[in-house]
Amino acid sequence: MESFKYFFRGNIEHNNFIMFGKMHIFILSLMAIISVFILIKKNENRKIELFIGIILILQQVILYSWYFSSDTDLFKEGLPLYHCRIAIICISLGLILNKKHIMKIGSYLGIFGSIAALLFPGLDPFVFPHITQFSYFIGHLFLLWGSIYLLFVKNIGMTIVDFKNTIIFINIFHIMMAILNKYLGSNYAYISSSPINMGKSLNQIIYTVLVMIIFNLVLIVEYIFINKNILLQKYNKFENTNLKINTIK
Repeated sequence: MESFKYFFRGNIEHNNFIMFGKMHIFILSLMAIISVFILIKKNENRKIELFIGIILILQQVILYSWYFSSDTDLFKEGLPLYHCRIAIICISLGLILNKKHIMKIGSYLGIFGSIAALLFPGLDPFVFPHITQFSYFIGHLFLLWGSIYLLFVKNIGMTIVDFKNTIIFINIFHIMMAILNKYLGSNYAYISSSPINMGKSLNQIIYTVLVMIIFNLVLIVEYIFINKNILLQKYNKFENTNLKINTIK
Protein backbone atom coordinates (compact mmCIF):
# COMPACT_ATOMS: atom_id res chain seq x y z
CA MET A 1 0.00 0.00 0.00
CA GLU A 2 2.86 2.40 0.84
CA SER A 3 4.50 1.68 -2.51
CA PHE A 4 1.18 2.37 -4.25
CA LYS A 5 0.79 5.70 -2.42
CA TYR A 6 4.39 6.62 -3.24
CA PHE A 7 3.84 5.88 -6.93
CA PHE A 8 0.77 8.17 -6.99
CA ARG A 9 2.18 10.85 -4.63
CA GLY A 10 1.33 14.50 -5.30
CA ASN A 11 4.04 16.46 -3.48
CA ILE A 12 6.20 18.42 -5.93
CA GLU A 13 9.84 17.27 -5.99
CA HIS A 14 12.37 17.49 -8.81
CA ASN A 15 12.73 15.66 -12.09
CA ASN A 16 15.73 13.29 -11.96
CA PHE A 17 15.24 11.80 -15.43
CA ILE A 18 18.52 11.87 -17.39
CA MET A 19 18.01 12.84 -21.02
CA PHE A 20 19.76 10.28 -23.25
CA GLY A 21 20.72 8.28 -20.16
CA LYS A 22 20.33 4.47 -20.02
CA MET A 23 16.56 4.53 -19.37
CA HIS A 24 15.98 7.11 -22.10
CA ILE A 25 18.07 5.14 -24.63
CA PHE A 26 16.09 1.99 -23.76
CA ILE A 27 12.78 3.82 -24.35
CA LEU A 28 14.02 5.26 -27.67
CA SER A 29 15.25 1.82 -28.75
CA LEU A 30 11.85 0.30 -27.94
CA MET A 31 10.21 3.16 -29.85
CA ALA A 32 12.34 2.48 -32.94
CA ILE A 33 12.09 -1.34 -32.87
CA ILE A 34 8.27 -1.45 -32.61
CA SER A 35 7.93 1.36 -35.20
CA VAL A 36 10.08 -0.55 -37.71
CA PHE A 37 8.16 -3.77 -36.97
CA ILE A 38 4.82 -2.03 -37.73
CA LEU A 39 6.22 -0.62 -40.99
CA ILE A 40 7.65 -3.96 -42.12
CA LYS A 41 4.73 -6.12 -41.01
CA LYS A 42 2.06 -3.83 -42.51
CA ASN A 43 -0.66 -5.97 -40.99
CA GLU A 44 -4.07 -4.26 -40.75
CA ASN A 45 -5.79 -5.83 -37.78
CA ARG A 46 -8.91 -4.72 -35.91
CA LYS A 47 -7.67 -6.30 -32.66
CA ILE A 48 -4.47 -4.22 -32.84
CA GLU A 49 -6.57 -1.09 -33.40
CA LEU A 50 -8.72 -1.82 -30.35
CA PHE A 51 -5.65 -2.67 -28.24
CA ILE A 52 -3.92 0.66 -29.05
CA GLY A 53 -7.17 2.57 -28.54
CA ILE A 54 -7.89 0.98 -25.16
CA ILE A 55 -4.31 1.49 -23.88
CA LEU A 56 -4.48 5.19 -24.80
CA ILE A 57 -7.89 5.61 -23.15
CA LEU A 58 -6.69 3.89 -19.96
CA GLN A 59 -3.57 6.05 -19.93
CA GLN A 60 -5.69 9.21 -20.01
CA VAL A 61 -8.19 7.92 -17.42
CA ILE A 62 -5.41 7.00 -14.95
CA LEU A 63 -3.58 10.31 -15.54
CA TYR A 64 -6.71 12.38 -14.94
CA SER A 65 -7.62 10.31 -11.89
CA TRP A 66 -4.26 11.36 -10.47
CA TYR A 67 -4.84 15.01 -11.43
CA PHE A 68 -8.14 15.06 -9.57
CA SER A 69 -6.69 13.36 -6.48
CA SER A 70 -3.49 15.44 -6.26
CA ASP A 71 -2.94 19.11 -5.49
CA THR A 72 -2.14 19.87 -9.13
CA ASP A 73 -3.79 22.96 -10.58
CA LEU A 74 -6.04 21.23 -13.12
CA PHE A 75 -6.77 24.37 -15.12
CA LYS A 76 -3.12 25.38 -15.34
CA GLU A 77 -1.56 21.95 -15.92
CA GLY A 78 -4.22 19.33 -16.59
CA LEU A 79 -6.48 20.43 -19.42
CA PRO A 80 -6.18 18.31 -22.60
CA LEU A 81 -4.80 21.24 -24.59
CA TYR A 82 -1.36 19.96 -25.52
CA HIS A 83 -0.92 18.67 -29.07
CA CYS A 84 -0.22 15.11 -27.95
CA ARG A 85 -3.14 14.95 -25.51
CA ILE A 86 -5.51 16.06 -28.27
CA ALA A 87 -3.92 13.48 -30.60
CA ILE A 88 -4.18 10.70 -27.99
CA ILE A 89 -7.88 11.37 -27.40
CA CYS A 90 -8.58 11.55 -31.14
CA ILE A 91 -6.66 8.37 -32.01
CA SER A 92 -8.09 6.34 -29.11
CA LEU A 93 -11.68 7.32 -29.88
CA GLY A 94 -11.09 7.03 -33.63
CA LEU A 95 -9.70 3.52 -33.34
CA ILE A 96 -12.31 2.25 -30.88
CA LEU A 97 -15.28 3.81 -32.70
CA ASN A 98 -13.70 3.23 -36.13
CA LYS A 99 -14.17 6.89 -37.12
CA LYS A 100 -11.66 7.78 -39.83
CA HIS A 101 -12.05 11.58 -39.63
CA ILE A 102 -11.10 11.52 -35.91
CA MET A 103 -8.16 9.19 -36.63
CA LYS A 104 -6.84 11.67 -39.19
CA ILE A 105 -6.65 14.61 -36.77
CA GLY A 106 -4.90 12.45 -34.17
CA SER A 107 -2.33 10.93 -36.51
CA TYR A 108 -1.42 14.22 -38.23
CA LEU A 109 -0.70 15.87 -34.87
CA GLY A 110 0.53 12.70 -33.19
CA ILE A 111 3.40 11.53 -35.36
CA PHE A 112 5.51 14.68 -35.05
CA GLY A 113 4.41 15.50 -31.51
CA SER A 114 5.16 12.03 -30.14
CA ILE A 115 8.64 11.85 -31.71
CA ALA A 116 9.53 15.30 -30.36
CA ALA A 117 8.14 14.42 -26.91
CA LEU A 118 10.07 11.13 -26.74
CA LEU A 119 13.34 12.67 -27.90
CA PHE A 120 13.06 15.65 -25.55
CA PRO A 121 10.83 14.61 -22.62
CA GLY A 122 9.00 17.34 -20.74
CA LEU A 123 8.34 15.46 -17.50
CA ASP A 124 6.59 16.65 -14.36
CA PRO A 125 8.79 17.45 -11.33
CA PHE A 126 8.85 14.06 -9.61
CA VAL A 127 11.60 11.61 -8.72
CA PHE A 128 11.35 8.27 -10.58
CA PRO A 129 9.19 6.19 -10.26
CA HIS A 130 5.98 8.21 -10.55
CA ILE A 131 2.64 7.77 -12.33
CA THR A 132 3.19 10.87 -14.50
CA GLN A 133 6.45 9.46 -15.93
CA PHE A 134 4.91 6.09 -16.81
CA SER A 135 1.83 7.83 -18.23
CA TYR A 136 4.00 10.20 -20.30
CA PHE A 137 6.06 7.49 -21.99
CA ILE A 138 3.25 4.94 -22.42
CA GLY A 139 1.01 7.64 -23.89
CA HIS A 140 3.58 8.99 -26.33
CA LEU A 141 4.87 5.56 -27.39
CA PHE A 142 1.39 4.26 -28.21
CA LEU A 143 0.52 7.59 -29.82
CA LEU A 144 3.51 7.19 -32.17
CA TRP A 145 2.77 3.54 -32.94
CA GLY A 146 -0.90 4.33 -33.49
CA SER A 147 -0.03 7.21 -35.83
CA ILE A 148 2.41 5.05 -37.83
CA TYR A 149 -0.18 2.28 -38.07
CA LEU A 150 -2.88 4.66 -39.29
CA LEU A 151 -0.72 6.53 -41.79
CA PHE A 152 1.39 3.70 -43.20
CA VAL A 153 -0.63 0.52 -42.63
CA LYS A 154 -4.26 1.62 -42.65
CA ASN A 155 -3.33 4.39 -45.14
CA ILE A 156 -5.93 6.90 -43.96
CA GLY A 157 -4.18 9.52 -46.11
CA MET A 158 -4.31 13.31 -46.17
CA THR A 159 -6.35 14.91 -48.93
CA ILE A 160 -5.96 18.57 -49.90
CA VAL A 161 -9.18 19.28 -47.95
CA ASP A 162 -7.77 17.48 -44.86
CA PHE A 163 -4.57 19.50 -45.23
CA LYS A 164 -6.38 22.85 -45.44
CA ASN A 165 -8.66 22.00 -42.50
CA THR A 166 -5.70 20.88 -40.36
CA ILE A 167 -3.72 24.04 -41.18
CA ILE A 168 -6.71 26.24 -40.26
CA PHE A 169 -7.36 24.25 -37.07
CA ILE A 170 -3.75 24.29 -35.83
CA ASN A 171 -3.28 28.03 -36.39
CA ILE A 172 -6.57 28.98 -34.70
CA PHE A 173 -5.70 26.56 -31.86
CA HIS A 174 -2.27 28.17 -31.34
CA ILE A 175 -3.71 31.68 -31.27
CA MET A 176 -6.32 30.59 -28.71
CA MET A 177 -3.64 28.90 -26.59
CA ALA A 178 -1.47 32.03 -26.63
CA ILE A 179 -4.41 34.01 -25.22
CA LEU A 180 -5.39 31.30 -22.69
CA ASN A 181 -1.81 30.85 -21.48
CA LYS A 182 -1.51 34.55 -20.76
CA TYR A 183 -4.75 34.42 -18.75
CA LEU A 184 -4.01 31.19 -16.80
CA GLY A 185 -0.21 31.49 -16.58
CA SER A 186 -0.05 28.08 -18.29
CA ASN A 187 1.97 26.76 -21.22
CA TYR A 188 -0.56 24.76 -23.24
CA ALA A 189 0.68 23.63 -26.66
CA TYR A 190 4.10 24.90 -25.49
CA ILE A 191 3.17 28.09 -27.31
CA SER A 192 4.50 30.29 -24.49
CA SER A 193 7.83 28.58 -23.84
CA SER A 194 9.75 25.48 -24.87
CA PRO A 195 9.65 22.42 -22.55
CA ILE A 196 13.43 22.01 -23.08
CA ASN A 197 14.29 25.70 -22.54
CA MET A 198 15.09 26.43 -26.18
CA GLY A 199 14.41 29.97 -27.39
CA LYS A 200 14.35 31.43 -23.86
CA SER A 201 16.06 34.60 -25.08
CA LEU A 202 13.46 35.21 -27.78
CA ASN A 203 10.73 37.81 -27.49
CA GLN A 204 7.42 36.13 -26.54
CA ILE A 205 5.65 37.16 -29.75
CA ILE A 206 8.58 36.03 -31.92
CA TYR A 207 8.72 32.68 -30.11
CA THR A 208 4.96 32.12 -30.56
CA VAL A 209 5.09 32.99 -34.27
CA LEU A 210 8.13 30.71 -34.69
CA VAL A 211 6.26 27.76 -33.13
CA MET A 212 3.31 28.38 -35.44
CA ILE A 213 5.60 28.50 -38.49
CA ILE A 214 7.32 25.24 -37.45
CA PHE A 215 3.97 23.43 -37.13
CA ASN A 216 2.83 24.70 -40.51
CA LEU A 217 6.06 23.46 -42.10
CA VAL A 218 5.70 20.08 -40.37
CA LEU A 219 2.16 19.69 -41.73
CA ILE A 220 3.36 20.58 -45.25
CA VAL A 221 6.11 17.94 -45.04
CA GLU A 222 3.59 15.37 -43.67
CA TYR A 223 1.17 16.13 -46.51
CA ILE A 224 3.87 15.61 -49.16
CA PHE A 225 5.34 12.50 -47.52
CA ILE A 226 2.02 10.79 -46.73
CA ASN A 227 0.68 11.30 -50.24
CA LYS A 228 3.97 10.25 -51.80
CA ASN A 229 3.82 7.03 -49.75
CA ILE A 230 0.21 6.30 -50.80
CA LEU A 231 0.96 6.99 -54.48
CA LEU A 232 3.99 4.70 -54.28
CA GLN A 233 1.89 1.90 -52.74
CA LYS A 234 -0.78 2.32 -55.44
CA TYR A 235 1.93 2.19 -58.12
CA ASN A 236 3.44 -0.98 -56.64
CA LYS A 237 -0.01 -2.59 -56.44
CA PHE A 238 -0.66 -1.64 -60.09
CA GLU A 239 2.71 -3.10 -61.15
CA ASN A 240 2.05 -6.34 -59.25
CA THR A 241 -1.39 -6.64 -60.89
CA ASN A 242 0.11 -6.16 -64.34
CA LEU A 243 2.81 -8.73 -63.57
CA LYS A 244 0.18 -11.31 -62.57
CA ILE A 245 -1.84 -10.62 -65.74
CA ASN A 246 1.25 -10.97 -67.93
CA THR A 247 2.22 -14.19 -66.14
CA ILE A 248 -1.24 -15.67 -66.76
CA LYS A 249 -0.97 -14.74 -70.46
